[in-house]
Amino acid sequence: MPLTGFNNFNDLQSVMHQSQISGDFMATGAGDDSYQSQMTGFFNTGLAPDRAELQNHIGREYYRKLDQFGLTPTNTDVQDAGFRPLTFTGMYTV
Repeated sequence: MPLTGFNNFNDLQSVMHQSQISGDFMATGAGDDSYQSQMTGFFNTGLAPDRAELQNHIGREYYRKLDQFGLTPTNTDVQDAGFRPLTFTGMYTV
């Protein structure tokens, strides 16, 4: 599983970008060590800056990597053609 204890989303995004282990991405249970669980732990999507980070940076990287690995997200969030998430509620459910 991925390393835990990231202090900010930039560190987590960098590690996700470099990861070649598909099993590290999707949550299997609440509070697991997946990148999905760690990523959602940083953000409160009710705040505009958090929504912008999810849409334009870490969320986009997350969905790009899922596509690269041929994984189907377990959530129903909509993304645009550039993997930018347009909705977030599914990302927070396991």
